[in-house]
Amino acid sequence: MFFGTFQHAIDQKGRTSLPARFREALAQAGEAKLVLTQYPHWRSVQALPMSVWKELERKVLEASPLDARAQRNVLRFYSTAQEVDLDVHGRVLVPPSLREYAALAKDVVWVGMGRVIHLFDRATYDEQMSRQLAEGEVVDFFK
Repeated sequence: MFFGTFQHAIDQKGRTSLPARFREALAQAGEAKLVLTQYPHWRSVQALPMSVWKELERKVLEASPLDARAQRNVLRFYSTAQEVDLDVHGRVLVPPSLREYAALAKDVVWVGMGRVIHLFDRATYDEQMSRQLAEGEVVDFFK
């Protein structure tokens, strides 16, 4: 389970350190790889442990090849996915296409979102967090 917010930097080669807490959670779960993909609801990179990716992949592959809406989502989901390893220093190499999509520049923010992790440009993250949730958008998870 991933939670918390961690500010880091990304270098010109696209390397950024995965927070130690997230590395520990991956190690405890026996996860060696992440799959990075565009997140469709805001400009961030979504990082999924391989087991979560495989579970999602099974569901995606059940979509009818004749369902245009589903196939547009499959296109976005698969065409942007990149499998990555952590290097010996605990860094992730974010591919240029994903850095461009999320406008990752120098300052980045890793955000734990339960089963997945998001990587934001700091300005984008700050903008998202400054927005108030409308009453109809608030979910009562305690029900």
